[in-house]
Amino acid sequence: MKRWLPWITAAVLAAGLVWAFLYLKALHPFGSVGTDLGDKHLAGVALRFDEAALVGWADGEKVWRIQARTVDVSKDRRRATFRGITRGYLLKKGRRIASISANEVVYDTITHNISVPGTAEVEVEDGPSLKANDIYWNAATSRLECLAEVSATVNGSTVHGERMVADLEKKELKIWKVRGVIRLENE
Repeated sequence: MKRWLPWITAAVLAAGLVWAFLYLKALHPFGSVGTDLGDKHLAGVALRFDEAALVGWADGEKVWRIQARTVDVSKDRRRATFRGITRGYLLKKGRRIASISANEVVYDTITHNISVPGTAEVEVEDGPSLKANDIYWNAATSRLECLAEVSATVNGSTVHGERMVADLEKKELKIWKVRGVIRLENE
């Protein structure tokens, strides 16, 4: 029995190490033994932040601030994807020019621009409220573009259009193929 004791000890130790490796690998974000963490939605993710607020900078200025339930940074560090936005702002010269609400926002670290692949609600400071699909925010020019259906509410009137370009710094809104009702107030 004494002669077999080192072999039994080695076998128990090896089995324990294998079990520990498999258990810990399942908990690691890039491992996948019986876990959903290795699924396709995380295949290109290098970093994940939970309950994070990040600020985007361009040319030495803050251009946006977004707070979200999760932020995934891609392996090539080119994109940050915000999901479950709890608070988002577009900024120009340090001041808030619009608030944004969406399920998902994607920030491109090379261009410093933001895109929203789904529906977004944008409230321009002292301006209209917009509801649009597939919007694109150019941080350098403060232009918000939408090439899909858009709705704008201004002073109680709502109009719909085919596409839209908004210069938030100049407070100019252009909508193509407009339809809707504009309320006229009696004074």
